[in-house]
Amino acid sequence: MTNRKMNVGWAQTSITPNGSVLMEGQMYQRYSRYVHDPIMATALVLDNGNTQATFVSLDMTEVPSHAMDLLREKIKDNSEIMFDCISFNVTHSHNSTSFYKDFMREANKQVYGEPILPPFELPENFIHGEERQRWLVEKLYDLIIRAWENKNPGGISYAHDYAVVAFNRRPQFLINGELQTIMYGDCSEKNFKRFESGTDNSVELLFTWDNSGKITGVVCNVPCPSQVYELHCFLTADFWAPTRNSIREKLGANVYVLPMCGAAGDLAPVDLIHLSKTNQQALRVWGGQTREVFRDFDMTLLCQSIGDRISEAVVRGYRTARNYIEYNPIFRHEIIDMKIPVRQVSEEDYQEAVIEVQRIQETFSAENPMTMEDLVKAFEPQGVVMRYRQQNTDPDYSFRSHILRLGNIAVATNPFELYYEFGQRIKARAEAEQVFIVQLANGCGGYLPTVAAVEGGSYSSKPASTVCGPEGGDLLVEKTLEKLSELWS
Repeated sequence: MTNRKMNVGWAQTSITPNGSVLMEGQMYQRYSRYVHDPIMATALVLDNGNTQATFVSLDMTEVPSHAMDLLREKIKDNSEIMFDCISFNVTHSHNSTSFYKDFMREANKQVYGEPILPPFELPENFIHGEERQRWLVEKLYDLIIRAWENKNPGGISYAHDYAVVAFNRRPQFLINGELQTIMYGDCSEKNFKRFESGTDNSVELLFTWDNSGKITGVVCNVPCPSQVYELHCFLTADFWAPTRNSIREKLGANVYVLPMCGAAGDLAPVDLIHLSKTNQQALRVWGGQTREVFRDFDMTLLCQSIGDRISEAVVRGYRTARNYIEYNPIFRHEIIDMKIPVRQVSEEDYQEAVIEVQRIQETFSAENPMTMEDLVKAFEPQGVVMRYRQQNTDPDYSFRSHILRLGNIAVATNPFELYYEFGQRIKARAEAEQVFIVQLANGCGGYLPTVAAVEGGSYSSKPASTVCGPEGGDLLVEKTLEKLSELWS
């Protein structure tokens, strides 16, 4: 069977809000004080008249699920665009906003009630809720429509390269004769032993071209969340801002750049071995998650350095990919409804958490509310109670995964902060020449930890910060590989 001609469309827009907004990503509450650099949304349309895919990448902490029904309603009148074929992903910046509510505080209310929560004063003329939500929906609708309107015949090619961006963020320490993990722990301590797992320095690249062979855009899949600036109270796309600029300086001002975050649940863009030497106190405060933390390194310089490294990998990939453009590539797109088991909390752990929640509720009152530090400490029992309620409501976590074949590469999405190990398994075992693992796509399923992570402990592996456990990760790997195998059969 002859493969059909590919059509390619791109669009980009700023989703930087006017005025201050609630911020996501840290346990303590924040609102933005200024804009460091614009936060962006980018869309890529691939369509051959028979199969279509629209990728939308957002400089946000998580996909705005609250906006999807409204967006679907607006798009339904466009007969050309299939909403179910749109895949949304985020760069996981911790210096962005949900454009709606403070979902962390909403969870706090469910367990502790509002009266005892820390007071949180917002600036005058602060806009959030449905007004912000509607604004975002309009921006995303316009973005997607423009990407489709910009569609023209074109081609694709791909490349694989490397850039040191991510480092493991889960060091292990010998404590009372046992190895224990402390996320963002101080590696200068005498009892530091090793990191829990490895890291992934690969950069997966998908280039698009017009009919004359001129580059029009590039998808950059980098297994690292954009979290250099994460602790601060300003809006930023983090290292993706200088990365976009650097790529355009090298390949052309009109080249579109669509970021994707690969499997990076246990990875971050900071080198704890180096950082620990001059940030012992800052790391302790950072671990507390109660306030803004100023660390002893140049964040702007680090972001620029990361941008240089990624752009250099893109240029190397470009030199190869420009020689292998496919204008009629194999193009298949499957949308799979998956279920994996919710991580189970034992009755004993639940009862212990209930007792702690009750103690907290009795300790504080409307007249004597919790401090932000108290609230962060209360996160663990709150999370256990909520996980127990969830497992008794539905033993499975359901989500939608987009599985694609483009030529001889694959794209596989998931809604988790997927630990590095699971991504490596899929990449290694798939028949595809390259696999673009896209985490935090089309939902927010929390961290998906490995057996080693659960044994090591710490945030990002405990029930409070996970929906599913290692057995769910194993199942995700097998289901993804099964579907990929079908696309290659």
